[in-house]
Amino acid sequence: MTSRDRVVRRLPIDGGWLPLVALWAVPTGIGAAGLLAAGLPLVALGGVALGGVVAVAAIRVAAGRAREAAGREPVTAATVVTTLRASALALLGAYLVVDPVAGGAASGWLPGGLFAVAAGGDAVDGAVARATDAVTDLGAELDVEVDGATVLVGATAAVVAGAAPLAFLAVGGARPLFAYGLRRRRRLGLPTHDLRPSRLRRPIGAATMLATWLALSPVPGQGISRLLTAAVAVPVVASFARDWLVASGRL
Repeated sequence: MTSRDRVVRRLPIDGGWLPLVALWAVPTGIGAAGLLAAGLPLVALGGVALGGVVAVAAIRVAAGRAREAAGREPVTAATVVTTLRASALALLGAYLVVDPVAGGAASGWLPGGLFAVAAGGDAVDGAVARATDAVTDLGAELDVEVDGATVLVGATAAVVAGAAPLAFLAVGGARPLFAYGLRRRRRLGLPTHDLRPSRLRRPIGAATMLATWLALSPVPGQGISRLLTAAVAVPVVASFARDWLVASGRL
């Protein structure tokens, strides 16, 4: 069965970026109210707005790229799961302006929990897509963009909380800069090359997610978290630098 012949289990929602943003906005609004109920100050809504800008940008880029590749596609159950991950990502933005312990002991686990939903849901939406025979370009593009946006917001929140060194911002910015560099080369008519398979890319990504989650959680504490995030930053930056050299034809 080819990608064009597959049976896609769809929802009655158009796959354009505006309908996706509308779908994303509902759980995000409910979650924002929940953060305030958990004791976070009103200024947290400003952080949610910042996280929301990143999430909406990810949705728009993904929808645009998917439409260029496959035309307008339907929203599937797996795409809804990815959209919920984008909601958790926006809510995590609250901790760009609020200290993780500002809401008391119980809410101290909220940053790590939101990051876990946004990042760990990556395994869920893929499983749902395969189980329902509903793999689409829209879902795949949205999954990639939400992954990158999650690392960006999570790494920044960890630095703001003092649980990661300033250099850890390079981990959050590596993928957006890499993607921007590729788009710029294409606009200028310069060649880009496919990346080679790597056995290290996935373990490095997993280590990044784990270190970020620990930095946003009450344990193991700021001292150890700063060491872990600093250690992870080195292979992440080195990996993206090497990938850039390959993609731009320099290596």
